[in-house]
Formats: sequence, structure tokens, C-alpha cells
Amino acid sequence: MLEKICPWCSEPASVNQLGRRPLQKSLKWYQFSRNVQVCPYCAGPVKLGGKAAWFMVLALPAFLSFLTEAFIGFNFLEAMGTTTIGWALFAIDCAAAYYFAVFEKVENR
Repeated sequence: MLEKICPWCSEPASVNQLGRRPLQKSLKWYQFSRNVQVCPYCAGPVKLGGKAAWFMVLALPAFLSFLTEAFIGFNFLEAMGTTTIGWALFAIDCAAAYYFAVFEKVENR
């Protein structure tokens, strides 16, 4: 699996190697998780960030096509003749989202 660089210790670690530990501060009203991901080498808290989330926009045509076909039975990508383009954008999105994801420091441990 491809590895990302830890911002605390500069060691390469994959997403599967990250550990978890409880947050030391109390949760704010908008936070859902009581755990934070930590680097396996230095135990520094990290999160996935970077420009990866913006590439999820490329998945919208394929996702919306799937939802409309599931609920109302109409596939708008097929009606426009762009099914291949929609699913190609989805595949590009998955690859780009992983490639551009980086580990960022979590300051409020």
C-alpha cells in the first residue's frame, strides 16, 4: 500500500498502520469521534487532509446517476450517452483522491 509522510516525525506510514487513542479534550458540539488517529512511530495525532476532498466532485455524475436509477428508474448518463465518461471520472477521482491525500497535524489533541 502506498505510504504518506507523517508531519511530526517525517516517517512514511500507510493509512492501515495508524493507531487510535482517545481525545484528551472534551468534544465540541460538532465533533463525532472520541478518538484520534496517531502515527505508529511517534504517536503524533494525524488526520487525512490536503486537496483530496476536492476530487470527490468528479464522482458526482456517477453517484447521482446511480441514485436516480435506484429511486426513479432513470439513468441520465445513459440517456445522454455519457456512461463511459461518468464512470471514467469516478475511476480518476478514486486514484486522485488517494494520490493527493496527505497527513496533517491535529493541533488540539
